[in-house]
Amino acid sequence: MMSLSDSINNFIGSLPAPGHIRGPDGSSVENFAYFSALQGKKVIDNEGRPLGRIRDFAITPGESLLEVSRIVYTPNMLGDHIMVPMSAVASFDDDFRLKIPKEEIPPGKLSEHEMLVVETILDKQIVDIDGLKVVRVNDVLLTRVKDRLCVVGVDVGFKGILRRLGLNWVSRNLLVQMPDNLIAWSYIDPLDPGLRRIHLNISRKKIGDLHPADIADIIEELDRKEQLLILESLDEEKAAETLEEVEPDVQAQIVKNMDIDDVADILENMNPDDAADVIHLMSREKACEVLKLMDIEEASEVRELLRYSHRSAGGLMTNEFVHVPSMSRVSDVFVSLRNLGNEIDMIYYVYVLDEAEHLIGVLSLRDLLLAQPEQMISEVMKTEVISVLPESTGEEVANLLSKYDLLAMPVINPDGIMLGVVTFDDALEDMLPEDLRKQLPRNYRMIRKVHRSK
Repeated sequence: MMSLSDSINNFIGSLPAPGHIRGPDGSSVENFAYFSALQGKKVIDNEGRPLGRIRDFAITPGESLLEVSRIVYTPNMLGDHIMVPMSAVASFDDDFRLKIPKEEIPPGKLSEHEMLVVETILDKQIVDIDGLKVVRVNDVLLTRVKDRLCVVGVDVGFKGILRRLGLNWVSRNLLVQMPDNLIAWSYIDPLDPGLRRIHLNISRKKIGDLHPADIADIIEELDRKEQLLILESLDEEKAAETLEEVEPDVQAQIVKNMDIDDVADILENMNPDDAADVIHLMSREKACEVLKLMDIEEASEVRELLRYSHRSAGGLMTNEFVHVPSMSRVSDVFVSLRNLGNEIDMIYYVYVLDEAEHLIGVLSLRDLLLAQPEQMISEVMKTEVISVLPESTGEEVANLLSKYDLLAMPVINPDGIMLGVVTFDDALEDMLPEDLRKQLPRNYRMIRKVHRSK
Protein backbone atom coordinates (compact mmCIF):
# COMPACT_ATOMS: atom_id res chain seq x y z
CA MET A 1 0.00 0.00 0.00
CA MET A 2 1.26 3.49 -0.82
CA SER A 3 2.48 5.34 2.26
CA LEU A 4 1.01 8.66 3.34
CA SER A 5 4.19 10.57 2.50
CA ASP A 6 4.33 8.97 -0.96
CA SER A 7 0.68 9.84 -1.55
CA ILE A 8 1.23 13.47 -0.63
CA ASN A 9 4.40 13.78 -2.70
CA ASN A 10 2.64 12.36 -5.77
CA PHE A 11 -0.16 14.87 -5.84
CA ILE A 12 1.41 17.96 -4.25
CA GLY A 13 2.81 19.24 -7.55
CA SER A 14 -0.63 19.50 -9.15
CA LEU A 15 -2.63 21.07 -6.31
CA PRO A 16 -4.99 23.65 -7.84
CA ALA A 17 -6.08 25.80 -4.87
CA PRO A 18 -7.08 25.36 -1.22
CA GLY A 19 -10.14 23.18 -0.77
CA HIS A 20 -11.24 19.57 -0.61
CA ILE A 21 -8.99 16.97 -2.19
CA ARG A 22 -8.48 13.22 -1.99
CA GLY A 23 -5.08 11.58 -1.93
CA PRO A 24 -4.20 8.77 -4.39
CA ASP A 25 -4.95 6.19 -1.67
CA GLY A 26 -8.51 7.52 -1.55
CA SER A 27 -8.64 8.38 2.14
CA SER A 28 -5.47 9.73 3.74
CA VAL A 29 -5.70 13.39 2.68
CA GLU A 30 -8.97 15.23 3.03
CA ASN A 31 -8.44 18.99 3.15
CA PHE A 32 -5.67 21.44 2.66
CA ALA A 33 -5.36 25.17 3.19
CA TYR A 34 -2.75 27.89 3.19
CA PHE A 35 -1.42 29.22 6.47
CA SER A 36 -2.35 32.75 5.39
CA ALA A 37 -6.00 31.63 5.14
CA LEU A 38 -5.96 30.06 8.60
CA GLN A 39 -4.15 32.97 10.24
CA GLY A 40 -6.80 35.23 11.76
CA LYS A 41 -9.42 32.48 12.16
CA LYS A 42 -11.50 32.71 15.34
CA VAL A 43 -10.72 30.54 18.35
CA ILE A 44 -13.88 29.56 20.29
CA ASP A 45 -14.12 27.56 23.51
CA ASN A 46 -16.58 24.70 24.07
CA GLU A 47 -19.19 27.10 25.39
CA GLY A 48 -19.13 29.17 22.20
CA ARG A 49 -17.21 32.08 23.67
CA PRO A 50 -14.78 33.80 21.24
CA LEU A 51 -11.27 33.83 22.71
CA GLY A 52 -9.23 35.50 19.99
CA ARG A 53 -7.74 34.85 16.56
CA ILE A 54 -5.09 32.47 15.25
CA ARG A 55 -1.65 34.01 15.06
CA ASP A 56 0.68 31.04 14.64
CA PHE A 57 1.11 27.27 14.84
CA ALA A 58 3.70 25.26 16.73
CA ILE A 59 5.01 22.31 14.72
CA THR A 60 6.75 19.09 15.71
CA PRO A 61 7.91 15.93 13.87
CA GLY A 62 5.13 13.44 13.17
CA GLU A 63 5.10 10.00 11.59
CA SER A 64 5.59 11.26 8.03
CA LEU A 65 5.20 15.05 8.15
CA LEU A 66 5.57 18.00 10.48
CA GLU A 67 2.42 18.12 12.61
CA VAL A 68 0.80 21.15 14.20
CA SER A 69 1.17 20.46 17.93
CA ARG A 70 -0.28 23.74 19.27
CA ILE A 71 -2.32 26.66 18.04
CA VAL A 72 -1.22 30.13 19.09
CA TYR A 73 -3.89 32.81 19.34
CA THR A 74 -4.09 36.45 20.38
CA PRO A 75 -6.96 37.43 22.73
CA ASN A 76 -9.38 40.02 21.44
CA MET A 77 -8.38 42.80 23.84
CA LEU A 78 -4.88 41.74 24.91
CA GLY A 79 -1.52 41.52 23.22
CA ASP A 80 -0.48 38.27 24.93
CA HIS A 81 -0.17 35.04 22.95
CA ILE A 82 -1.97 31.99 24.27
CA MET A 83 -0.89 28.47 23.30
CA VAL A 84 -3.35 25.59 23.21
CA PRO A 85 -2.36 21.98 22.48
CA MET A 86 -4.01 20.44 19.43
CA SER A 87 -5.33 17.70 21.70
CA ALA A 88 -7.66 20.36 23.14
CA VAL A 89 -8.98 21.38 19.69
CA ALA A 90 -12.33 19.77 18.85
CA SER A 91 -12.51 20.92 15.21
CA PHE A 92 -10.93 23.31 12.74
CA ASP A 93 -13.22 23.04 9.73
CA ASP A 94 -14.09 26.72 9.94
CA ASP A 95 -13.22 28.33 13.25
CA PHE A 96 -10.95 26.60 15.75
CA ARG A 97 -13.32 25.17 18.39
CA LEU A 98 -11.89 23.88 21.64
CA LYS A 99 -13.02 20.90 23.69
CA ILE A 100 -12.60 22.82 26.92
CA PRO A 101 -13.75 26.12 28.39
CA LYS A 102 -11.49 29.13 28.54
CA GLU A 103 -10.81 28.63 32.25
CA GLU A 104 -9.33 25.15 31.70
CA ILE A 105 -6.76 26.09 29.05
CA PRO A 106 -3.43 24.86 30.45
CA PRO A 107 -0.34 27.11 30.50
CA GLY A 108 1.44 26.74 27.16
CA LYS A 109 5.18 26.59 26.54
CA LEU A 110 7.13 25.27 23.58
CA SER A 111 9.19 22.12 24.09
CA GLU A 112 12.68 21.76 22.61
CA HIS A 113 11.16 19.80 19.70
CA GLU A 114 8.60 22.46 18.77
CA MET A 115 9.05 25.42 16.43
CA LEU A 116 6.74 28.23 15.33
CA VAL A 117 5.70 28.52 11.68
CA VAL A 118 6.03 32.32 11.55
CA GLU A 119 9.46 32.36 13.16
CA THR A 120 11.05 29.40 11.40
CA ILE A 121 9.37 28.90 8.02
CA LEU A 122 7.47 31.94 6.77
CA ASP A 123 9.64 34.42 4.81
CA LYS A 124 12.72 32.26 5.41
CA GLN A 125 15.14 30.94 2.79
CA ILE A 126 15.04 27.21 2.12
CA VAL A 127 16.72 24.93 -0.38
CA ASP A 128 14.55 23.40 -3.08
CA ILE A 129 16.30 20.03 -3.46
CA ASP A 130 14.40 19.13 -6.63
CA GLY A 131 14.92 22.48 -8.35
CA LEU A 132 18.48 22.87 -7.00
CA LYS A 133 17.98 26.46 -5.89
CA VAL A 134 17.46 28.69 -2.88
CA VAL A 135 13.93 30.07 -2.54
CA ARG A 136 11.97 32.16 -0.04
CA VAL A 137 8.79 30.85 1.59
CA ASN A 138 5.80 33.09 0.89
CA ASP A 139 3.14 30.82 2.36
CA VAL A 140 2.82 27.40 3.98
CA LEU A 141 0.49 24.65 2.82
CA LEU A 142 -1.21 22.56 5.51
CA THR A 143 -3.24 19.40 5.16
CA ARG A 144 -5.79 17.58 7.31
CA VAL A 145 -4.61 14.02 7.88
CA LYS A 146 -7.44 12.34 9.76
CA ASP A 147 -7.71 14.43 12.95
CA ARG A 148 -4.28 16.05 12.57
CA LEU A 149 -3.13 19.22 10.83
CA CYS A 150 0.21 18.79 9.04
CA VAL A 151 2.63 20.89 7.00
CA VAL A 152 2.69 19.39 3.51
CA GLY A 153 4.59 21.97 1.48
CA VAL A 154 5.38 25.63 0.87
CA ASP A 155 4.40 28.25 -1.69
CA VAL A 156 7.40 30.11 -3.11
CA GLY A 157 5.53 31.92 -5.88
CA PHE A 158 4.00 35.36 -6.39
CA LYS A 159 0.55 34.01 -5.56
CA GLY A 160 1.72 33.43 -2.01
CA ILE A 161 2.71 37.09 -1.66
CA LEU A 162 -0.67 38.31 -2.95
CA ARG A 163 -2.45 35.89 -0.64
CA ARG A 164 -0.48 37.09 2.37
CA LEU A 165 -1.29 40.70 1.51
CA GLY A 166 -4.98 39.87 1.24
CA LEU A 167 -5.05 40.85 -2.44
CA ASN A 168 -6.80 37.74 -3.80
CA TRP A 169 -9.64 40.01 -4.91
CA VAL A 170 -7.41 42.21 -7.12
CA SER A 171 -7.84 40.08 -10.21
CA ARG A 172 -9.18 36.59 -9.81
CA ASN A 173 -8.78 35.93 -13.53
CA LEU A 174 -5.12 36.89 -13.29
CA LEU A 175 -4.59 34.65 -10.26
CA VAL A 176 -6.18 31.70 -12.01
CA GLN A 177 -3.80 32.14 -14.94
CA MET A 178 -0.74 32.42 -12.72
CA PRO A 179 1.05 29.09 -12.11
CA ASP A 180 1.18 27.61 -8.63
CA ASN A 181 4.71 27.34 -7.31
CA LEU A 182 4.47 24.71 -4.60
CA ILE A 183 7.26 22.53 -3.23
CA ALA A 184 6.54 19.34 -1.31
CA TRP A 185 8.00 19.34 2.20
CA SER A 186 10.05 16.22 1.47
CA TYR A 187 11.91 18.18 -1.24
CA ILE A 188 12.92 20.94 1.17
CA ASP A 189 16.03 21.33 3.28
CA PRO A 190 15.73 24.26 5.71
CA LEU A 191 18.58 26.57 6.61
CA ASP A 192 17.32 27.53 10.07
CA PRO A 193 19.33 25.48 12.63
CA GLY A 194 16.29 24.81 14.81
CA LEU A 195 14.04 23.72 11.99
CA ARG A 196 16.88 21.66 10.50
CA ARG A 197 17.17 19.84 13.82
CA ILE A 198 13.55 18.68 13.93
CA HIS A 199 13.37 18.32 10.15
CA LEU A 200 16.12 15.71 10.13
CA ASN A 201 13.77 13.26 11.81
CA ILE A 202 11.59 13.14 8.70
CA SER A 203 12.32 10.97 5.68
CA ARG A 204 13.09 13.28 2.78
CA LYS A 205 15.64 14.30 0.21
CA LYS A 206 18.52 16.24 1.78
CA ILE A 207 21.22 18.57 0.55
CA GLY A 208 23.74 15.85 1.34
CA ASP A 209 22.10 13.62 -1.29
CA LEU A 210 23.01 16.06 -4.06
CA HIS A 211 26.08 16.10 -6.30
CA PRO A 212 28.83 18.33 -4.80
CA ALA A 213 28.66 20.66 -7.83
CA ASP A 214 24.93 21.18 -7.22
CA ILE A 215 25.54 21.87 -3.53
CA ALA A 216 28.22 24.38 -4.56
CA ASP A 217 25.70 26.19 -6.78
CA ILE A 218 23.32 26.43 -3.82
CA ILE A 219 26.03 27.62 -1.40
CA GLU A 220 26.98 30.45 -3.75
CA GLU A 221 23.44 31.86 -3.39
CA LEU A 222 23.60 32.01 0.42
CA ASP A 223 25.04 34.42 2.94
CA ARG A 224 28.07 33.62 5.13
CA LYS A 225 26.14 32.13 8.04
CA GLU A 226 24.03 29.86 5.85
CA GLN A 227 27.05 28.73 3.83
CA LEU A 228 28.68 27.46 7.01
CA LEU A 229 25.44 25.77 8.09
CA ILE A 230 25.32 23.80 4.84
CA LEU A 231 28.96 22.69 5.05
CA GLU A 232 28.59 21.72 8.71
CA SER A 233 25.62 19.49 7.81
CA LEU A 234 27.76 17.46 5.36
CA ASP A 235 30.22 14.72 6.20
CA GLU A 236 33.87 15.69 5.79
CA GLU A 237 34.30 13.96 2.42
CA LYS A 238 31.20 15.54 0.88
CA ALA A 239 32.13 18.94 2.37
CA ALA A 240 35.58 18.64 0.79
CA GLU A 241 34.15 17.71 -2.62
CA THR A 242 31.71 20.62 -2.38
CA LEU A 243 34.36 23.18 -1.44
CA GLU A 244 36.42 22.04 -4.44
CA GLU A 245 33.51 23.04 -6.70
CA VAL A 246 32.87 26.47 -5.16
CA GLU A 247 34.17 29.58 -6.94
CA PRO A 248 37.48 30.89 -5.49
CA ASP A 249 36.03 34.15 -4.17
CA VAL A 250 33.36 32.19 -2.26
CA GLN A 251 35.98 29.70 -1.07
CA ALA A 252 37.97 32.59 0.36
CA GLN A 253 34.92 33.90 2.21
CA ILE A 254 34.08 30.48 3.64
CA VAL A 255 37.55 29.58 4.93
CA LYS A 256 37.98 33.08 6.36
CA ASN A 257 34.96 32.58 8.62
CA MET A 258 35.42 28.88 9.39
CA ASP A 259 37.22 27.55 12.47
CA ILE A 260 40.73 26.38 11.62
CA ASP A 261 39.99 22.88 12.99
CA ASP A 262 37.11 22.51 10.55
CA VAL A 263 39.19 23.88 7.67
CA ALA A 264 41.95 21.37 8.41
CA ASP A 265 39.47 18.47 8.51
CA ILE A 266 38.01 19.44 5.14
CA LEU A 267 41.39 20.03 3.45
CA GLU A 268 42.57 16.59 4.54
CA ASN A 269 39.79 15.12 2.41
CA MET A 270 40.50 17.28 -0.65
CA ASN A 271 42.82 16.53 -3.54
CA PRO A 272 46.24 18.02 -2.69
CA ASP A 273 46.13 20.45 -5.61
CA ASP A 274 42.67 21.71 -4.63
CA ALA A 275 43.73 21.96 -0.98
CA ALA A 276 46.76 24.00 -2.05
CA ASP A 277 44.48 26.34 -4.00
CA VAL A 278 42.41 26.93 -0.88
CA ILE A 279 45.54 27.50 1.23
CA HIS A 280 46.59 30.19 -1.27
CA LEU A 281 43.38 32.07 -0.38
CA MET A 282 44.22 32.28 3.33
CA SER A 283 46.39 34.66 5.23
CA ARG A 284 49.89 33.33 5.84
CA GLU A 285 49.24 33.05 9.57
CA LYS A 286 46.03 31.04 9.20
CA ALA A 287 47.54 28.85 6.46
CA CYS A 288 50.40 27.87 8.77
CA GLU A 289 47.97 27.04 11.58
CA VAL A 290 45.80 24.90 9.30
CA LEU A 291 48.79 22.98 7.92
CA LYS A 292 49.96 22.22 11.47
CA LEU A 293 46.54 20.72 12.29
CA MET A 294 46.37 18.56 9.17
CA ASP A 295 47.54 14.97 8.99
CA ILE A 296 51.34 14.97 8.52
CA GLU A 297 51.27 13.09 5.21
CA GLU A 298 48.43 15.17 3.75
CA ALA A 299 50.05 18.42 4.86
CA SER A 300 53.37 17.34 3.33
CA GLU A 301 51.76 16.81 -0.08
CA VAL A 302 50.13 20.24 0.09
CA ARG A 303 53.36 21.96 1.19
CA GLU A 304 55.15 20.39 -1.77
CA LEU A 305 52.67 22.01 -4.17
CA LEU A 306 52.83 25.37 -2.40
CA ARG A 307 56.49 25.69 -3.44
CA TYR A 308 55.43 26.43 -6.99
CA SER A 309 53.82 29.45 -8.60
CA HIS A 310 50.04 29.23 -8.50
CA ARG A 311 49.72 29.57 -12.31
CA SER A 312 52.58 27.19 -13.21
CA ALA A 313 52.40 23.49 -14.02
CA GLY A 314 53.77 22.79 -10.54
CA GLY A 315 51.01 24.87 -8.99
CA LEU A 316 48.32 23.25 -11.13
CA MET A 317 49.45 19.65 -10.71
CA THR A 318 48.30 17.03 -8.22
CA ASN A 319 50.90 14.76 -6.72
CA GLU A 320 48.44 11.86 -6.49
CA PHE A 321 48.82 9.58 -9.50
CA VAL A 322 49.15 5.86 -10.24
CA HIS A 323 52.68 4.64 -10.92
CA VAL A 324 54.27 1.19 -11.17
CA PRO A 325 57.82 -0.17 -11.64
CA SER A 326 58.87 -1.33 -15.10
CA MET A 327 59.34 -4.93 -13.89
CA SER A 328 55.63 -5.26 -13.09
CA ARG A 329 53.27 -7.51 -14.99
CA VAL A 330 49.95 -6.30 -16.37
CA SER A 331 48.13 -8.37 -13.74
CA ASP A 332 50.10 -6.57 -11.01
CA VAL A 333 48.97 -3.21 -12.34
CA PHE A 334 45.32 -4.15 -12.02
CA VAL A 335 45.95 -5.10 -8.39
CA SER A 336 47.49 -1.67 -7.80
CA LEU A 337 44.54 0.03 -9.48
CA ARG A 338 42.09 -1.77 -7.23
CA ASN A 339 44.05 -0.79 -4.14
CA LEU A 340 44.45 2.87 -5.14
CA GLY A 341 41.11 3.40 -6.87
CA ASN A 342 39.37 4.79 -3.79
CA GLU A 343 42.21 7.18 -2.97
CA ILE A 344 42.77 8.82 -6.36
CA ASP A 345 39.89 10.58 -8.12
CA MET A 346 41.45 10.67 -11.57
CA ILE A 347 42.86 7.53 -13.16
CA TYR A 348 43.39 7.95 -16.90
CA TYR A 349 46.97 6.78 -17.19
CA VAL A 350 49.41 4.55 -15.35
CA TYR A 351 52.95 5.94 -15.28
CA VAL A 352 56.01 3.70 -15.24
CA LEU A 353 58.93 4.77 -13.05
CA ASP A 354 62.37 3.30 -12.49
CA GLU A 355 63.93 2.74 -9.09
CA ALA A 356 64.98 6.41 -8.88
CA GLU A 357 61.41 7.54 -9.78
CA HIS A 358 62.40 8.72 -13.25
CA LEU A 359 59.48 8.69 -15.70
CA ILE A 360 60.27 6.07 -18.36
CA GLY A 361 56.88 5.11 -19.78
CA VAL A 362 53.10 5.46 -19.72
CA LEU A 363 50.06 3.27 -20.36
CA SER A 364 46.46 4.26 -20.92
CA LEU A 365 43.69 2.15 -19.46
CA ARG A 366 42.95 1.00 -23.01
CA ASP A 367 46.52 -0.28 -23.33
CA LEU A 368 46.10 -2.29 -20.14
CA LEU A 369 42.76 -3.78 -21.15
CA LEU A 370 44.14 -4.97 -24.48
CA ALA A 371 47.31 -6.48 -22.97
CA GLN A 372 47.66 -10.03 -21.69
CA PRO A 373 47.77 -10.40 -17.88
CA GLU A 374 51.14 -12.17 -17.97
CA GLN A 375 52.85 -9.54 -20.15
CA MET A 376 55.54 -7.32 -18.65
CA ILE A 377 54.73 -3.62 -18.45
CA SER A 378 57.94 -2.83 -20.28
CA GLU A 379 56.56 -4.71 -23.30
CA VAL A 380 53.35 -2.69 -23.64
CA MET A 381 54.21 0.77 -22.29
CA LYS A 382 54.82 3.80 -24.50
CA THR A 383 58.31 5.17 -23.95
CA GLU A 384 57.86 8.49 -25.79
CA VAL A 385 56.13 10.45 -23.04
CA ILE A 386 55.10 14.07 -23.46
CA SER A 387 55.87 15.94 -20.22
CA VAL A 388 56.45 19.43 -18.83
CA LEU A 389 58.63 21.04 -16.19
CA PRO A 390 57.02 22.48 -13.03
CA GLU A 391 57.92 26.01 -14.21
CA SER A 392 55.91 25.59 -17.45
CA THR A 393 52.89 27.89 -17.73
CA GLY A 394 49.32 26.71 -17.61
CA GLU A 395 48.92 27.88 -21.21
CA GLU A 396 51.80 25.66 -22.34
CA VAL A 397 50.25 22.68 -20.57
CA ALA A 398 46.83 23.34 -22.10
CA ASN A 399 48.32 23.65 -25.59
CA LEU A 400 50.14 20.31 -25.27
CA LEU A 401 47.05 18.56 -23.89
CA SER A 402 45.07 19.83 -26.85
CA LYS A 403 47.73 19.11 -29.45
CA TYR A 404 48.30 15.51 -28.39
CA ASP A 405 44.69 14.85 -27.28
CA LEU A 406 45.67 13.94 -23.72
CA LEU A 407 43.62 13.92 -20.53
CA ALA A 408 46.57 14.53 -18.19
CA MET A 409 50.12 15.84 -18.50
CA PRO A 410 52.98 14.45 -16.34
CA VAL A 411 55.21 16.99 -14.61
CA ILE A 412 58.89 16.13 -14.13
CA ASN A 413 61.85 17.96 -12.66
CA PRO A 414 65.00 18.72 -14.71
CA ASP A 415 66.43 15.30 -13.72
CA GLY A 416 63.40 13.45 -15.12
CA ILE A 417 61.90 12.55 -11.75
CA MET A 418 58.11 12.56 -11.86
CA LEU A 419 56.45 15.08 -9.54
CA GLY A 420 52.77 14.91 -10.47
CA VAL A 421 50.18 15.39 -13.22
CA VAL A 422 48.09 18.28 -14.49
CA THR A 423 44.58 17.15 -15.49
CA PHE A 424 42.77 18.69 -18.43
CA ASP A 425 40.07 20.31 -16.28
CA ASP A 426 42.60 22.11 -14.11
CA ALA A 427 44.44 23.32 -17.21
CA LEU A 428 41.13 24.51 -18.69
CA GLU A 429 40.23 26.34 -15.49
CA ASP A 430 43.56 28.15 -15.58
CA MET A 431 42.98 29.21 -19.19
CA LEU A 432 39.46 30.60 -18.73
CA PRO A 433 39.28 34.28 -17.70
CA GLU A 434 37.78 34.74 -14.24
CA ASP A 435 34.83 36.79 -15.51
CA LEU A 436 33.97 34.07 -18.04
CA ARG A 437 34.11 31.35 -15.38
CA LYS A 438 31.65 33.33 -13.27
CA GLN A 439 29.29 33.80 -16.22
CA LEU A 440 29.30 30.12 -17.16
CA PRO A 441 29.69 28.26 -13.87
CA ARG A 442 27.24 25.47 -14.64
CA ASN A 443 28.70 24.65 -18.04
CA TYR A 444 32.16 24.53 -16.58
CA ARG A 445 31.07 22.37 -13.67
CA MET A 446 29.44 19.91 -16.03
CA ILE A 447 32.90 19.31 -17.50
CA ARG A 448 34.27 18.71 -14.01
CA LYS A 449 31.37 16.37 -13.21
CA VAL A 450 32.15 14.20 -16.21
CA HIS A 451 35.84 14.23 -15.32
CA ARG A 452 35.36 13.29 -11.68
CA SER A 453 32.77 10.58 -12.39
CA LYS A 454 35.15 8.62 -14.62
